[in-house]
Formats: sequence, C-alpha cells, structure tokens
Amino acid sequence: MPPKNKFSVLAALWFVLAWYGLMKESSGNPPPFPHFDKVAHCGIFFTQIWLLARSYIEASPRLIPYRNLLIFALLFATVSEIAQAWLTRTRSGDPLDALADMVGTVFALLLARNVAHNRATLSDHIA
Repeated sequence: MPPKNKFSVLAALWFVLAWYGLMKESSGNPPPFPHFDKVAHCGIFFTQIWLLARSYIEASPRLIPYRNLLIFALLFATVSEIAQAWLTRTRSGDPLDALADMVGTVFALLLARNVAHNRATLSDHIA
C-alpha cells in the first residue's frame, strides 16, 4: 500500500484514467504517427509508476519498493492487454504494447532511483 500523500491520490486518479483510456473503443482515426500506440503505452506506464514511486520518495527516499512496483506494472500490463483483447471490439491485446508498458516502467523506476539517491545524498550533506 503506498503512503498516503498527494502523489498516491494522483496515482489512483491516473490509474482510473489509464484504465479508461486503455479500454475505450478506438475511434478508427489514423494515429498521428507510426507506432503512436507504443509511445502512448510507454507514457501511460511511466506516469503511473513515477507517481507511485514519488509517493514513496515523499515518505522516505530510501524505501521505494522497486520490485513491488515492477510486479504491479507487469500485472497491470498483462491484465490490460488481455482485457483489450477479450472485452473490446476495436482493440487487440498486443505483446509489443506490454513491452512498451514495461519500458515506461523501467524509465520511471530509473528516474525514481536517481531522484531518491539525490535527495538522500543532499539530506546527508545538510545534516
């Protein structure tokens, strides 16, 4: 369970919006550029995991549960792709979308690690 702060609230809201966006039927319009969906998947998961990690950084930069966030992202990616394949008419479950999800996740976790390390280093120097 993430710490209770504004970033946890934003992460919960983002999760609802992301789920809606991933399950919304496609309009049929062509994408703005090739592989737009992969960039969107990467961005959606980057934002989700960054907000969750940020909630832990606010509470204590040294206690980010990287493995749990990675597992959450993998489950979210898998379930969302299966749901798109089974529950929508205009979307399909694409393993490459799940891969893009995990790329976004890894980028967010790397950013979180760097931010947490910098905050901890700064607080050690100030103290």
